[in-house]
Amino acid sequence: MKSKSSECKAPADWELDWVNPANDRKAPYTEEELELLVQGFIDSMGDTEVLRSKVANEGLDEVKEFLKERFRQLNENGLINLDSLIH
Repeated sequence: MKSKSSECKAPADWELDWVNPANDRKAPYTEEELELLVQGFIDSMGDTEVLRSKVANEGLDEVKEFLKERFRQLNENGLINLDSLIH
């Protein structure tokens, strides 16, 4: 049995790499990356009424292009509210 003193603990100043602003992306997304982002977004949000309605009214290709453009426009804080991509 391990004692509490032997448990591994992260240092107080430790944070995940993706949270560190120094690791922010500096280059624009490639078309291939945009395709993956859009497909992942659709796969994860595809069962929502807003996205289903947008696809029904505008078509999947138009929705994909719309989402690609919104991903291009996102600022460094934009990923906090991904839901705003389709409104």
